[in-house]
Amino acid sequence: MTDPEKIGKYEIEGVLGKGAMGYVYRGFDRAISRAVAIKAIAKAASGTDEVLHAHMVQRFRHEAQAAGRLVHPHIVQIYDYGEDEERAYIVMELVNGKTLAQHLEQEVSYDIREVGEIIRQLLDALQHAHAAGVVHRDIKPANILINNDGNLKVSDFGIARIESSHLTHVGDVIGTPHYMAPEQFMGQDVGPQADLFSVGVIAYELLAGRRPFTGTAAVLMQQVLNLTPDDPSQLNPMLSPLMDRVLHTALAKEPADRFQNAREFA
Repeated sequence: MTDPEKIGKYEIEGVLGKGAMGYVYRGFDRAISRAVAIKAIAKAASGTDEVLHAHMVQRFRHEAQAAGRLVHPHIVQIYDYGEDEERAYIVMELVNGKTLAQHLEQEVSYDIREVGEIIRQLLDALQHAHAAGVVHRDIKPANILINNDGNLKVSDFGIARIESSHLTHVGDVIGTPHYMAPEQFMGQDVGPQADLFSVGVIAYELLAGRRPFTGTAAVLMQQVLNLTPDDPSQLNPMLSPLMDRVLHTALAKEPADRFQNAREFA
């Protein structure tokens, strides 16, 4: 895939990032004078299995379908989807900021009030997505963008489950191990409670200073399936026993034992 000067009608101004599937560019829509972000992947396989690559392109289209139906202040807005001979691309809102993962890598620390605001905005976004029949299935710090003004945006719905979608099936293991719910490791049907488990992991990490489950993928799976993590108040004396109960509920092994929707969690 050649480095483009334009993708569709959008002028390319630079590269914002590179991922496993392709590039994210800073673009400009001259017709309405709007800066945009453009995620693009090659349509032809290059150094990879053709069947696998075709599946990746299918997932890419699926991301546009999943996020494109969601309009919410805490979800990255999808503006357009297109394909040409070389690439498929998603045109979306340009977020001026960093991912939560980048902030954590820079050892940015948050006080309890700030963590509460991050989790509140995240749950607000998920309440909207779940009400629209979309389960994200890969909630993690790398998929949470924070604007320079502190406004949070959820991104990357590439493996989301839509009620009408048959792209994934029971038995598929999908997600990022550190933030996956037990049912995801088991390849079982995944509903909104899996996203809420992931939010619980993020909240624990932000409040306690470390993740509740650590180790290799195999160790993580055993911990997520069987281990009750330490009370976060043992790691952060500023936390109350009430917060222990909230996070243990979010991290319950059985979906029925967790918060049943994002509003209840919030």
